[in-house]
Amino acid sequence: MSSSNLNRNWVQFQNKQFSFNSFIKEYQNSNNDQLKSIAQFISEWLSEKSDILQNTSGSTGKPKSIKILKSQMKASALATLSTLNIEANDHALLCINAEYIGGKMMIARSIIGNLNLIIAPTIANPLKDFSTQMPIEFFSFVPYQFERIIDESPEKIPFLEDSKAIILGGAPVSDSLAEKINTQFSNTKVYSTYGMTETVSHVALKLINSNKEETFNALQNIKFSVDDRNCLVIHAPEISGKDELVTNDVVNLISSTAFHWLGRNDFVINSGGIKIHPELIEKEIGKIFNSSGISNRFFVFGLPDDKLGDSLNLVLEGNNDSKLIQNLLKKNLKAFHSPREIYTIDKFVETENSKINRFKTIDKLEIVL
Repeated sequence: MSSSNLNRNWVQFQNKQFSFNSFIKEYQNSNNDQLKSIAQFISEWLSEKSDILQNTSGSTGKPKSIKILKSQMKASALATLSTLNIEANDHALLCINAEYIGGKMMIARSIIGNLNLIIAPTIANPLKDFSTQMPIEFFSFVPYQFERIIDESPEKIPFLEDSKAIILGGAPVSDSLAEKINTQFSNTKVYSTYGMTETVSHVALKLINSNKEETFNALQNIKFSVDDRNCLVIHAPEISGKDELVTNDVVNLISSTAFHWLGRNDFVINSGGIKIHPELIEKEIGKIFNSSGISNRFFVFGLPDDKLGDSLNLVLEGNNDSKLIQNLLKKNLKAFHSPREIYTIDKFVETENSKINRFKTIDKLEIVL
């Protein structure tokens, strides 16, 4: 899938610019895994092959390999570029692992949209030592990266504010991060994305700042419905390769192009006949933690219980007084929303693209039932 504009647009790494083709030659056999994966994907994209093989992230289950047509990726890229008003010769930042669909799609958008691609490290704070001399119109981060930038490198906020759009994907945006975005970003638009590997990155966006939308809104030519579980069904054949793609995400469908995301059906905890969506409880707990100055990462999960079926529990990353936290939550949450046990762990297990791997983290706790 060649492009007549590849000679005019470029890739930049450490202030050195390459054509897309020369970047392949320079780094396809590099010892730097980040640069090697970028070069290999560019090479794969420009080849005559009509598809690529892509592994899912593994954050919600066992990773699997799926085939994605380049035509699907092109349709997704064009929808994003059009929605966000990203134009030819704009600059895009790549700081997400190109082994995953989020990183690959930033590269694909750059080639398809004739953008200039600037590479930053795939680390927690990719802008820590990053030069801001050249304006960048389009950013993509995971929420954890964006929060680290705000907290550790606030001097970079004006640089981010000069962009056209910032998208945050791979994990939900916490209330504490949303609050920081609303108070510190007024010029550019910051979006939370909804999507998965099977939809070739995102199919819907939620504007976090400005009007602070509560709904995810479809990109162009995408429609939504729900099944009998109230799980989202995506109608985007050009992007997903299927007439309909049934997800495990429970939603409140607002219209055929908008929904509220509630949580994962396969994460639901059935405690005493009450169905609890962990993501909604985590939202409540996040507000309590935020107002109490607790910044530890956490999530809730179910454990088998003889009487209730499942009990609700919480795991906290890092050191903190679990008894104090348990009392705080009991005081501020409904009885069936308050975790029975609070576990602590030094470090959450993460996937390679910085998503929390809930299942492996729980395994690491070695809980004896």
